[in-house]
This record gives sequence, C-alpha cells and structure tokens, in this order.
Amino acid sequence: MYSEQFRPQFHFSPKENWMNDPNGLVYYKGEYHLFYQYHPDSTIWGPMHWGHAVSKDLIHWEELPIALYPDELGQIFSGSAVVDKDNTSGLRTSEEEDVIVAIFTHHGEDNEKQSIAYSNDRGRSWAKYKGNPVIPNPGIKDFRDPKVFWHNETNKWIMSLACGGEIQFYGSPNLIDWEFLSSFGKNYGAHGGVWECPDLIEMEVKGENEKKWVLIVSINPGGPNGGSVVQYFIGDFDGKTFTCDDSNETVRWADPGRDFYAAVSWSNVEKPVWIGWMSNWQYANDVPTSPWRSAMSIPREISLAKTSEEEYKLIQKPIKQLEQLRVNEPKEEINVVVNESNSYTLPKVGSLVELDLQVKEAKAEAWGIRINHGDKKNTGITFNLKENEWIIDRMNSGLVDFSAEFPSKDAATLFAGQGVQTVKVFLDTASLEVFLNEGESVMTDIIFPTENDVRIELFATNGEVIFHKVTVTKLKGIW
Repeated sequence: MYSEQFRPQFHFSPKENWMNDPNGLVYYKGEYHLFYQYHPDSTIWGPMHWGHAVSKDLIHWEELPIALYPDELGQIFSGSAVVDKDNTSGLRTSEEEDVIVAIFTHHGEDNEKQSIAYSNDRGRSWAKYKGNPVIPNPGIKDFRDPKVFWHNETNKWIMSLACGGEIQFYGSPNLIDWEFLSSFGKNYGAHGGVWECPDLIEMEVKGENEKKWVLIVSINPGGPNGGSVVQYFIGDFDGKTFTCDDSNETVRWADPGRDFYAAVSWSNVEKPVWIGWMSNWQYANDVPTSPWRSAMSIPREISLAKTSEEEYKLIQKPIKQLEQLRVNEPKEEINVVVNESNSYTLPKVGSLVELDLQVKEAKAEAWGIRINHGDKKNTGITFNLKENEWIIDRMNSGLVDFSAEFPSKDAATLFAGQGVQTVKVFLDTASLEVFLNEGESVMTDIIFPTENDVRIELFATNGEVIFHKVTVTKLKGIW
C-alpha cells in the first residue's frame, strides 16, 4: 500500500526514484507492458534506464526489475517495442513465445543512435543485439525516440524518429537493416523547442467509413501554457511519406494542460490507447514528492471525429477499465440549477473522485467547478463562454512555491458554437484530468493539495446554467 503524501492512488508511479517518458508500450499474451525512463539512484533525472511494469487491465500495475541498463554505447533513452510475430529479425529462440523487440536510443555524449534489444520470455529478460547500433548517428545532435510499427501495405517495419525540428521515417524488413524514407515537419506546426517522442498511428474516423493517419510529436519547450506539450498532425501515409492535411501554420495541441507529455500508444492492440508522462520539464525535478518522482496519466482511448465544420479532431476518452475503481453507486442529481446567487455543492465522496456533468442549458458568461481541499485551497475549472476558452487555475491549489514556473492559469480554446455539453473530471491525490465534450478537448494538470478534505462546488457568473445531470463517484485506489 502506497500512502505517502501526494502519492497517486489510481495512476502508475514507481515505488521510488525518478521516472519520465513512457517507453516500449506493447501488449502480449494478456499483459500490457509499460517501460519508462528511469533513474534508479535518485529522485532527480540522471543516467537513464528502462524501468518496467506490467498490467492485465491497464489500471493495476506490477513493477518488475529494470529491463535495460546503460552500457558502453550510452544511456537508454526513449523508444518502443513490437511483437515480431513472423520472426523477421531472426532473434526468436523460443518454441512457445514470440520474440519481443525493443527499439531504443543509445544516448552517448552528443551522439544519439538507434539500437535494439530482444526478449524471448514475455519481456522478463532482455539481451541487447550484438550489432548495435542498427542506425548510427548521421551527424546530428538530436536523433532519438524511435517508434516502430508494421506496415501491411508495404510489408515492412516503419520507424518514426525525432530529429531536432523534424520527424524522419525509416523502413526495414527485419528491424535490423534500416533505410531512410523521408522527413516531415521543418515548416509545419509549432517549433518553440526540440521535437521528441513521435508516434504515427492509423485511426478510424468515428461514424465515417474512413481512416486517417495521425502523427504525434512532443515538443519541449513551446507549449501554449509554457514548457513541454504534445502536438499532432492529421494526414496520410503511403509507406514512405507523411502528407499533412493542414496548412503549414496550423498547430493542434493534444492536451494543452501543463502536465501531459511524451505520450505514445501501445503496439499490438486492436484500438489505439496511449498514455503520457504527467509532468512538465519546467519543474519536473522540483515537485515535492518522495521517495518517488512523477506519475503517468490515465490511459486514454484515442480516435478521430469530424466536427460540424468537417474538420478532423483527435478524441481522447478515459479507458472503460477505470469503471472497476468505482465504489458503490454514483450519486446523481437531476436538473441542477446554478446562478450567481446559488452555487451547488456536490455530495462529499472522498479525495478520489470521478465527476460527470451533462449541461442542459448555459446562459451565463462563465461557469465552472471549484475543487476545495480544506477551507482555503482550491483549484478552479472555468468555462468562459463569452471569451470562448476554458481555464484550469491552480494558483491557489496547495503547494505551489517549489518552482516559480508552477503556479498557473492554463487555458484552452472552446470550439466555436459548441459550448460545453459534457465534462468528465478525474481527481486523484495530486492530479486533475478534465475531458470536455466526450474527449474533444482535454487538459491535465498536477496539483499538490496539503489536505484530503475535498469539497466540490459548481458556480456561474452573469447568468444561469442548468445541468441535466450531475454525477459524482467515489473511486478506490489501485495499490
């Protein structure tokens, strides 16, 4: 049982020491593998290893021994893992098990290159390939974070690789011999920092007989609210080249909150599910937790939808498995009316909360949710209908003075004409994940409240809001 102050109760965090990017996400024989950037000797970033945990449901995790250690080629930076079902690599030695191949960046002093390791025992032990690196450094500083998948149409493995301010694509028949295919991004999207942690995913468009390709790119710094953030591009991929649908200057943020970074998806699953590191490089080394540092977001199903303007939009929804954490029946209230003189306080259910709002009618300039920890500290979520934006305000959310960069009011755009129809909030010990309009807009912020007494209220300014249904659910922890 993990019960330290600020310890997440339904998000993965390591027992102790430093963690950042999720790596090597792969599903095999009933287990979801989560590898992650890990420093086993400190709560501050240092020589990178691959930590390792497994889960049968993406909710409850078992931490396993470190999978990959630094060696003479360098530290073990981010990467991915695949199940090589057809043994294209020739690295399979087991009669009963497929070989799992990890593709990662070896980080030497100003020399990043791509290497592989493999496991023939369901990811329990790993051997590094004797011919590493499989892609030597071509003479550029930032050359990392390989994300690999099998492309049926061209019968080869495709690697997306972060290279400074662009993504390069490589192809291979066997995960060992790679050829450069193309690059994308020099003149597209946001370039306020270095590009990292790419992922190229084919997704179904909800309600349409159509698929599109989504290229995920993390960027640090350059986020709309400061620090590190995830952007994405929508287009097509023909096995060699990614072609973006949008104009060069279009920027799409996956989660403009301060604390969702380096998100990538699991391989060998039917529908795409991703997870992100729940922190920000502006203050990640300073957050007031011990003996561990950092947690992952809740896993999210991702898909595409078309808006009324015929524009594609990334949709993120909390995975259904989270429902098993619900304690007793949710507490529901129908037709709740909130106005300037009449706020609404929800029934208390504890400090781990799932909140669902269905809006019937909103005739207020702004309305929102106040999450009070104790009497004096609160985190605000405000939907400013007049200004067409929504804000998470954590300026007074608890401990905020450990970094000058931490106190913030983080804003995202509300899509014109749509307003707010539904809101889902997951509140853990030290984090807030807010999903708007069935996952059309999402923000994630960590918080460090010093009291567990949680009281949630709804408010409105300059007008009235009628909620068709307000549902608050108590959640239990995973440890």
